[in-house]
Amino acid sequence: MSHELSVSLCRRGGKVDLDMESGAFGVLTIDGEKIPPEERSGTAKKLLAASALYCYCAALDKALDTRNAKYDKIEARATLHTGTDDLGRGRVTGIDIDVTVHLDEEYEFIFDRVEKIMRQGCLVTGSLEAAFPVKYNLRLADDED
Repeated sequence: MSHELSVSLCRRGGKVDLDMESGAFGVLTIDGEKIPPEERSGTAKKLLAASALYCYCAALDKALDTRNAKYDKIEARATLHTGTDDLGRGRVTGIDIDVTVHLDEEYEFIFDRVEKIMRQGCLVTGSLEAAFPVKYNLRLADDED
């Protein structure tokens, strides 16, 4: 079964409106005219990293919820790596997904199973793996976190 969704873009000078066509987002505006030149680069890479991170954490939430494992919070960070291809063009060369789950003690026994499942990634990260490595670092918070 296939599905499709769309996002539309309107650019007027340095202002970009991304219509996410979703009630969760509405229109995301990136106003390059209000951003110093040194901070403008990397926006698309950050959106890609955010998409991968959001998808992975949503899949993790579902995996925990399916097993009735209650957690306090999930903290996560995506680190996107870039380099060049053999023609010298800039390319994404990998993403690291680092996630810490603050899980109620009584559900910690479920974490090992969920961790194994999450090694497969999610829809977005699994798709990206065809182009470059995606590294998953999923851990359970300890008392110091």
